[in-house]
Amino acid sequence: MQVLKRNAEERVEQHPLPPILQYLKLILFCLLVARLPALCQDSGSEGTMLRGDRVEISVTVRDSSGEPISAPASVKLYHDGIPVDQKAASHGRAFFIPRTLGNFSVIVEATGYKTSQKDVSLPVAVKAEVDVYLQRQSSTSDIVAVSGKPLLAPKAKEAFDKGLQAINANKLDKAEK
Repeated sequence: MQVLKRNAEERVEQHPLPPILQYLKLILFCLLVARLPALCQDSGSEGTMLRGDRVEISVTVRDSSGEPISAPASVKLYHDGIPVDQKAASHGRAFFIPRTLGNFSVIVEATGYKTSQKDVSLPVAVKAEVDVYLQRQSSTSDIVAVSGKPLLAPKAKEAFDKGLQAINANKLDKAEK
């Protein structure tokens, strides 16, 4: 038994793998592993690939410069005017997989921006990329300063005063008029 073991050890010592083969094994392994992330990517033709009976709607919310917005946004999906789904846009992106085909409306609301709507018609089950561009709200329309008492129309003020007097006189039936 020991003789066989010694013969095997001598053979290994006589024929070690040349260093170049060890490097080639390492390079081959790296090349095979490097392909794996590439297989996980979407292909360019996937946008036109049929998806059974379901569509996928990918919404990108952009500002007027074309960059995705960083502000929180609410993206609502409507199918022929009926609400279907609502998502919060993460980094300006939201994804929907509705159950039916047809005409969709995407409505986007974000703080500091005007509400925007984009209509999409999807008669075939494909992946649709929808870019919605938002306009900033003007800062002058956001600031509304009201000072003093609220103003009432003369007739409303007169009716209000009469109601207060009736309440003070403990005449509730007149106060209701």
